[in-house]
Amino acid sequence: MMFVLGILALSAADNGGMRPMLLLLLGVAVILLLMGCSIALLTLRSQRKDRLAFNVLEQSDREKI
Repeated sequence: MMFVLGILALSAADNGGMRPMLLLLLGVAVILLLMGCSIALLTLRSQRKDRLAFNVLEQSDREKI
């Protein structure tokens, strides 16, 4: 994939269209960064929810004894 992007960047530089290519790559980078952040936040939220549910179950088991 990086090889293809390198070839595209070189061909865009030859044609004088470097600025739109760089803007496109910047847009892709921002989108990937936002997707990574959202996945990390969803994972963290899920872990916290699971930990809370586990603590509630563990506490209810202790109360039964």
